[in-house]
Amino acid sequence: MYGITNEDMEYIESKIEKQKQFLKNFSIDFADKSVNMLDNTYSANLNPKKYFAEINNRVNSLFDYAKDNGLRPVFVTLTAPSKYHKKDRFGNYIENPNDTAKALTQIWNKFTNLQVFQKMKKELNHGLVYFRVYEPHKSGVPHLHAMLFIPSKYILQVKKKYKDYFSSSKWGTNKKAIDFRYTWYKEKGGAVGYIMKYITKTFKDENSMKVEHAIYWYIKHKIRRFLSSRTLAPLTIYRKVRYYFKEHYENDFKTVTKMLKDGTIRREFNNTMICYRYYNHDIGEVDEVYLWSKNAESILNQKIPNYHATFKLKYQKKEIKKPLIAQVSEFEKYVFDDIQNAFLRLPVVPSRLSDYKLNKYYRLLDEMDIKDLDLVHFQIVKNEMIKRDLLNEEIISPNEFSIYEQTTERSALANVPLKFSIVEEFDYDVPYMPCDNDLNLTTNNSKRI
Repeated sequence: MYGITNEDMEYIESKIEKQKQFLKNFSIDFADKSVNMLDNTYSANLNPKKYFAEINNRVNSLFDYAKDNGLRPVFVTLTAPSKYHKKDRFGNYIENPNDTAKALTQIWNKFTNLQVFQKMKKELNHGLVYFRVYEPHKSGVPHLHAMLFIPSKYILQVKKKYKDYFSSSKWGTNKKAIDFRYTWYKEKGGAVGYIMKYITKTFKDENSMKVEHAIYWYIKHKIRRFLSSRTLAPLTIYRKVRYYFKEHYENDFKTVTKMLKDGTIRREFNNTMICYRYYNHDIGEVDEVYLWSKNAESILNQKIPNYHATFKLKYQKKEIKKPLIAQVSEFEKYVFDDIQNAFLRLPVVPSRLSDYKLNKYYRLLDEMDIKDLDLVHFQIVKNEMIKRDLLNEEIISPNEFSIYEQTTERSALANVPLKFSIVEEFDYDVPYMPCDNDLNLTTNNSKRI
């Protein structure tokens, strides 16, 4: 049932037992008595009695809060669409239950953020009050039960939005898979009994021999049993101060929530202490009691941020020096090198030229005198033409031309008018001055001739 096997149950039971034994080995001394860590653990799996008692307290406190504010309870059920029930050829669900539960949570959050709820929250001056419980089908696919507390005048609007939203293409659930019911307040049963019925199913009955597969389903798929709105005081605070108020107030959770909102209970020193301020009738003055404080060693070892400190971000714009480029023609450009303090020729890369420019460049090289032509470079250009099907010849390796000695280092375009142009700035005439290598090469070639 619920997709839980005997192997799953044996593994989960052994894991829980090991965790219990681990916690039992640690104890805390309170005056004349010693308490082990297991007895002080709030866990549905390790200490279900303590955890269930706390949930029962939270449910009753939230119901009292809703009732005091004139809110009415409505119960809704939401089932996942058919795509979350599909299996693969091995019989496993394509979407595991944990992902399905997350999808239900996501669509629920989107629904409770609709305009009707925004208007309601603004009018009530507090957030939406609700409970949520996930429960598995017998197939193991989860569905959602929730109880909302809303004003009477909003019930029909919310019902219409609920039916329209979840039966539309946004979620894809048919109308039979969603439910919206009215319920009521009673001292016994009623809305409290309605939601507690689903919560009780998620806990193991120690007095019963019946195997509750649903208990193992929650543990295996890591799905939370019970969720509620953040209407009441945070559990991180309530669990620390409960010992002080549980003997004085019947509904201590609700009382702590009220005190936290009006500032009677407050957190101090970067949340390392919780202080309770009250009027002491014996001395006739306002007195303070520190209900909880963090371990001194932990406080010293932690890095406490300074929220009042300010700092400025210094931004310095990086200056990028643009190179000085001299352009003789379309295929002959020179860039000024600051290190060598001279203009250097920019090479022409055939593979980066368009078909039109490549063809034009090839024709210029082809018309040059072979004495002034760099044969290796010319063959690279020619091979690029062949690769692009602009020439119908065979590709020849440029290495075959390495036996030739070049007469000059000047390119095919060195015989053009020697007029430089600074791009987008100004033009000026630069006389051509042959370098030493050019003179040597010319002399050597003259000797050969």
